[in-house]
Amino acid sequence: MRYRKLFEPVKIGNVTLKNRFVMPAMDSSTTTPEHKFSQQSIEYLSARAEGGFGLVIAEFMAVDPSGFATPNQVGIYDDSFLPNLRELTEAIHAKNGKCCAQIHHAGIQTKTDCIGRKPLAVTGIPSTKYKEPVHEMTTKEVYALIDKFAEAGIRAKKAGFDFVEVHGAHGYMIAQFLSKATNKRCDEFGGSYENRARFATEVIRRIKVRCGNDYPILFRISAEEFMDGGNKIEDAVVYAKLAEEAGADAIHISTGSAAGGNIVTTYYTEPGFNVENVARVKESVNVPVICVGRINDPALAEEIIESGKADLISLGRQSICDSEFPNKIYEGRESEIYHCTGCMQRCYYSPGCDEQDKGISCMINPFSGKEGRWKIEEATKKKRVAVIGGGVAGLEAAWILARRGHEVQVYEKEAMLGGQYRVASVTPKKQDMGKTVHTYEALCRRYGVKIYLNTEITEEKLKHLDVDTVLLTTGAKPILPKIPGIDSKKVSQANEILSGKKVITDKKVLMLGGGIVGCECAEFLNLYNNVVDIVDKISTFADGLNKYPKAILLASLKEHGSVLYPETNITKITKDGIEGEHNGEEICLKGYDEIVIAVGSKPECSLKEPLESMGVEVHVLGDAMQVQDAKYAIFNAAKLALTL
Repeated sequence: MRYRKLFEPVKIGNVTLKNRFVMPAMDSSTTTPEHKFSQQSIEYLSARAEGGFGLVIAEFMAVDPSGFATPNQVGIYDDSFLPNLRELTEAIHAKNGKCCAQIHHAGIQTKTDCIGRKPLAVTGIPSTKYKEPVHEMTTKEVYALIDKFAEAGIRAKKAGFDFVEVHGAHGYMIAQFLSKATNKRCDEFGGSYENRARFATEVIRRIKVRCGNDYPILFRISAEEFMDGGNKIEDAVVYAKLAEEAGADAIHISTGSAAGGNIVTTYYTEPGFNVENVARVKESVNVPVICVGRINDPALAEEIIESGKADLISLGRQSICDSEFPNKIYEGRESEIYHCTGCMQRCYYSPGCDEQDKGISCMINPFSGKEGRWKIEEATKKKRVAVIGGGVAGLEAAWILARRGHEVQVYEKEAMLGGQYRVASVTPKKQDMGKTVHTYEALCRRYGVKIYLNTEITEEKLKHLDVDTVLLTTGAKPILPKIPGIDSKKVSQANEILSGKKVITDKKVLMLGGGIVGCECAEFLNLYNNVVDIVDKISTFADGLNKYPKAILLASLKEHGSVLYPETNITKITKDGIEGEHNGEEICLKGYDEIVIAVGSKPECSLKEPLESMGVEVHVLGDAMQVQDAKYAIFNAAKLALTL
């Protein structure tokens, strides 16, 4: 078996884990207003245990109502929560996994309207994120809150959790004590390393006293806070050693702070970016160390364990993306792994695709978060299905239909599968999107889908299709605006650039269109020593991207010298630029060698009417139905395939 190190058992305290895979605590947006785990929450978390994760750390639990970070955060501050917590631990244990409760207090990283009072503060410094007045705790209040953490530890043990994790990362209360940026206290909880760590170490010691020395405690910490005056890896090493001395049985090393909004990494972050930080801590302590850091590949995970830089691998967004990641590796099904793309389109407080699509999920795997509701069941009536178009919507529908027992054929006019999704994967840092297409293709092969490349289905060829149902997933075609000069030889389409049909190097380029495609195409052109300016009638550029990758993209364009011209109506393409109107005044942009068009796309569904006239059952999916983000195309394809 490959990747043997990943499946070696490991002990934390006196508890043995079957492998090295950890699902860290993440807000699932599935909990209830009563501060409990919903049935959806329980199904979602237990599915990760079923998928092979040796340890599942349930999402953060508030030790006191003053510490809620979100309105529906789970509570562990009262014994009335114990029955609900036991439901979760029993569900995870039933799937052969171990479970951990993460105990937490938000400190200043919350809002008054969330907790009904001023946020509790280490010092009178408000959150740079929320900017609300805070209440600086007295020394007596600090000790009272330490007791709240200890009581939460007792409840975790009573509820059946195998471990408790003390959340000292991400800028929340304990991190606020640890951080030089937020802790300016002059009592025994401020000043030296030992004093700033006192809150955390007292929590660990009191849990050990009340739960017994054999009850294992994890301590989570940020290696780097990435904020002005915040802690760095040198500080984290000291705090990890102090936590170990206090009784912590493992150190779980993350990065970032809620204040900076950089806890969750995007596709701009290199896989394994935190490994060397983790290795620094590993060298300094004698307890197991858990590594976090955009790890979405089994080879990278194995290398980290093999090298001795960490003892366990914590997979955050990757565990959302693929609940079966460990099992697929163990069973030799690597080609079927969904690799997290870092897109943040459905996992980070993002809206669903319809009214029932609530809570955490994944753009490329819409089954995530719907474990108890979306079941792939054998079809009662088997059909012959033709999927016309091999983009992600067509491929997602194809493998699900085939798994249900339908006879499925996919026809793609190009030499490769993936459609516009594959084209988008060539832009900087989005290469993991290309792996999505390979995953869908592997699933199609497994379930017997027949794929025909370089095969365009015309109206004439429709007559020869011997099928019961057709899924029309023919995508979209670029819009060509009707403005003078559009037929110039200097004008090309963004998809021509991204697909490699046209290469532009060492030129000054004007991009007409400031949406996602236009901005990402501009970033792509920057790789080839071009200078790209962007003009559009819209007021803000790259809308539709999550705010974090959007900010990085726009910063990258600025760094490469791009000038953005918003709220500009283009009236004419000239020999070296454009003429237009901005705020009621004429504008002339000139001196450009190339003009690239990226003003959007329109559905390509010309085969719909001929199919309907033939009496064939036809369903239109993806961009052929409506030009939207890939998450809608994939979601709707899966939803249809489950019922057809």
